[in-house]
Amino acid sequence: MATDEAVRYPSDLTDAEWAVLDPLIPRARKAGRPQKYSKREILNAIFYLVRSGCPWRMLPHDLPPWRLVWHYFAHWKKQGVWAALNDALRDVVRLKHGKKKPRLLRYSTRRACEQLSKEEFAATMLGKRWSEESDISWSIRWE
Repeated sequence: MATDEAVRYPSDLTDAEWAVLDPLIPRARKAGRPQKYSKREILNAIFYLVRSGCPWRMLPHDLPPWRLVWHYFAHWKKQGVWAALNDALRDVVRLKHGKKKPRLLRYSTRRACEQLSKEEFAATMLGKRWSEESDISWSIRWE
């Protein structure tokens, strides 16, 4: 594990950052084999990818394997972990600067935002836009 004194990469989590994020990361199930890599190492690998911009397959060998990192990234995205992490970090920064936590959106607004962010909605809107662009309308009078 990386501590404040032994940080391998600039993107590695410090102990203070990990203390904020640790409670938000889902725990491993009791059944099954024990984990070989800690959640902190997996997060460090994801943050390394984001910071460096390298492809998944080019992760350094001292980080967890790229397939495992990709698995956790996709799984946490599906579970909404990234949104929870973002919200928690935003709240910490706002409180640090003397601002209040933002109010939650009303249920109807949250539901509309969820609908608008779905892939099906985006595909439908693209289809409508393309059909409108391909329609030919004539405004010339034929006399």
